[in-house]
Amino acid sequence: MIKKSSFFKRKKQATLRTKLLSAFAVLVISFGILSAFIGVRLIKNQVITEAQTRVRLDLSSAWSVQKAKLNEIETVLKLVAGKQLIVDGCFAKTWPNQEVQNRLEKIRMNLGLDFISIASPKSQILVRSAPPYNTGDYCLSNPAVSMALEGQAMTCMSLVSSSNLEQEHEGLSENAFIVLEDTPYARPSKKIVETRGMVMMGAVPIKKGNLILGAIYGGVLLNRNHANVDQIHDIVFTDEDHEGIPSGTVTIFLYDSRIATTVRLANGNRAIGTKVSKEVADRVIDNNLRWEGRAFVVRAWYLTAYDPIYDCQGKTIGMLYVGIPEQPFKDLIRYTILRYVALSIIALIMSLALAFFLAGRLTRPLQRLAEAAKRMKRGGLPRLVESNNASRETNTLIQAFNDMAGTLSKRKKKLEQAKEKLEQANTSLKVVNHSYMEAVGFISHELKSPLATIMNYVYLINEKKMGPLTEKQERAMKNVDGNVKLIVEMVRHYLNLSRIENGELDPITTRVEVAEDVLIPLLESFEAGAWEYNINLVNHVDKDIVLKTDFNMTREVFENLIGNAVKYGREGGKISIDAQPEGDFIRFNVLNEGEGIPQNKIDTLFKKFSRLETDSTGRKQKGTGLGLFITKAIIEAHGGSIQAKSKHHEWVDFQFTLPRYKDSITAQVDDLKAVD
Repeated sequence: MIKKSSFFKRKKQATLRTKLLSAFAVLVISFGILSAFIGVRLIKNQVITEAQTRVRLDLSSAWSVQKAKLNEIETVLKLVAGKQLIVDGCFAKTWPNQEVQNRLEKIRMNLGLDFISIASPKSQILVRSAPPYNTGDYCLSNPAVSMALEGQAMTCMSLVSSSNLEQEHEGLSENAFIVLEDTPYARPSKKIVETRGMVMMGAVPIKKGNLILGAIYGGVLLNRNHANVDQIHDIVFTDEDHEGIPSGTVTIFLYDSRIATTVRLANGNRAIGTKVSKEVADRVIDNNLRWEGRAFVVRAWYLTAYDPIYDCQGKTIGMLYVGIPEQPFKDLIRYTILRYVALSIIALIMSLALAFFLAGRLTRPLQRLAEAAKRMKRGGLPRLVESNNASRETNTLIQAFNDMAGTLSKRKKKLEQAKEKLEQANTSLKVVNHSYMEAVGFISHELKSPLATIMNYVYLINEKKMGPLTEKQERAMKNVDGNVKLIVEMVRHYLNLSRIENGELDPITTRVEVAEDVLIPLLESFEAGAWEYNINLVNHVDKDIVLKTDFNMTREVFENLIGNAVKYGREGGKISIDAQPEGDFIRFNVLNEGEGIPQNKIDTLFKKFSRLETDSTGRKQKGTGLGLFITKAIIEAHGGSIQAKSKHHEWVDFQFTLPRYKDSITAQVDDLKAVD
């Protein structure tokens, strides 16, 4: 029996030791993974950043090659424009001139241009060097020629239509024709062919003194111009490749379609007519921004850079691209990861060996500590743990645990006592609050009848139905009338507050014509107060604005907001009320010119018992501070919303929404609008 007990004890200790070893292993492995992740990420970022910098420099080099070609075209055209033969022919207007035509054709062929032509000062074509030698048409749409005729030499990239290409040189339209192909990640398009040509265009004025005799222009078609992109590739990149993939690629795009490229398809053909990815096209073509980063190019991922190509008028007509394969850099990163993992495994084995040794010493006291902690977790009372000659560090931990257990035991008892007292106090407060709100509601309701009687008598006295009044009595009755109205407002507000606090604010909706049923009567009742301060009340709400709301609550909302506007409005100012449909709601604006509301006080407007103490004239305004709180509660009970906007010392605008009333015809019209 002793041996069996000893066996199970050792098994239990071994299990704890295994868990401890597992924890050490998880810690070491986690640290190793984290270190590997950070290291690899840093290496990857550094490699990719340097590679992307190289791509950026390659793109700059590609642009330099293209600009050099444009400069070459401009230089040649300037030399030709200065030839005496050309100047004399333009001055004498001896057209057609076979000698000029032959000279231009020789120059065109020697310099590799696709066309050279001369235009008159009115943009009429005088000479074309290449067949079909058409003349007499106009090149008004060519901005480069237009600039040259104004005396300024111009080189740029330009889009030329198929018909114009054929006019300049027979067969150019056929070279420009490209069948478009769908490629992964490209933007969907119904266009299946591209007939336009992108041309490196140059135009130079022909002058005699300060007199402009015409313009000479020429260009090179870039569609299927493989020699051009190959030259850029040879200058920018080496001839090395990686697993059959070229070290770098160059492409000229007409909008998002490749018209000249070194990128190859799987069959070895150039990827003419394929399209760039949607992500790149959106950024470069649509937003005129450079793209740098990883992009899918026909059949592989590349580190790329794309720049927009602009025409003479600054409009984006295509892109210039350079890219290098991503795979070599991925292989470098993979090799680095493998080496790092190997080192991490060696470090892990050494760490586990050390952990196995330490676990043996920590097993027994830690097991007791764990059992005591589990007991506390299950809700049991904390129990002291014996150290039994554990290590110094473990003894310190156990002593701290015992101290904590004693403290928690005392604190738990205090918390239970405090919780019980708090629950009793909370129950008492709920009862008191409920009783208070019932008393407020009861008192407010009971005050309605005597207040109505007082108001009737005040009205009769003010109207002198009960006899004439002296001037002193009229002033006294005016004061009484104002205070009675204030009490009526307070009673109404406290009744509504009681309903809100007791959850009894339930709107009974009906059809409410806002202008006729609510605003016109209300504005008449406020006319006297507005007239006293020379305030202009303006109602812009149409008679066809109809709500589906509780009538009394709707009146309460407008009465509170218009009443506040009169109270705080500027003397001689204006109060305007507007409305406009907004979906299933009507948005109202109650704007008054006055002192406005400071920005730091707008957030407190709709809280209970919150109000501004003075208006723009400094006069004291009395009130319960409940009007806007009740207004917000009513609007939200109808599913609407309210907010206040203000410009301090100038105006305040209350904007709120209430649900529209929809009859069957209105609903059908709205449904038709939604379908449209």
